[in-house]
Amino acid sequence: MKRRTRREVWGAFANMAIVFSFVVNVILVATLILAINPLLIIKGSFVEPLLDDLDQAFLGLGETNIETTVAVDQPIPITFDLPLDQPLGLDFELPINQETVVVLTEAVPLNLAAQFNLPGGGGVINGSVALALPAGMQLPIRLEMTVPVSKTIPVQMNVPVDQTVPVQMQIPVTIQLGEAGLTPAVEELRDVFSPLRINMERLPDRIEFW
Repeated sequence: MKRRTRREVWGAFANMAIVFSFVVNVILVATLILAINPLLIIKGSFVEPLLDDLDQAFLGLGETNIETTVAVDQPIPITFDLPLDQPLGLDFELPINQETVVVLTEAVPLNLAAQFNLPGGGGVINGSVALALPAGMQLPIRLEMTVPVSKTIPVQMNVPVDQTVPVQMQIPVTIQLGEAGLTPAVEELRDVFSPLRINMERLPDRIEFW
């Protein structure tokens, strides 16, 4: 009798457990059915736009240009050879004021007027003196003149330049982030979110159960 009672109690418990499990499963399925459409609505109205915006933001980051101004204030050494190959025009007056010695290359005849005073108050006689300066004679002279100079001189030379130039300036700079090396990083970020975005796009926006 006791064994039969135990079996009946166990059978009743098993039946109640089956019924309870069925009810719980029904509740879970109903909850899932009722919750799936709101989740899909959130997917279409929030998740997909967010992923698209992130993808466009990453793409725009690679195409962004940074414009700034770099201030330069420092001396810059400049060393190079400056080649010159051009005519140099000279046009000026050269003043000459100096003493020098000239040498006669040939005899120079001289015929000069002269006055001769006679001794003893005998009077004055006008006459002339003829003489010759011999060749090779050195004559000290003083030169005072202005010589006009007009000449074109061909100049061919290398002029060494070694200077330190102080530089103070504002340099506008435009940096393209993609060309500066950011494009690979942007592509990696897009690849991280691309599978999630593609899978989200494959999901339906709503499921009709009836």
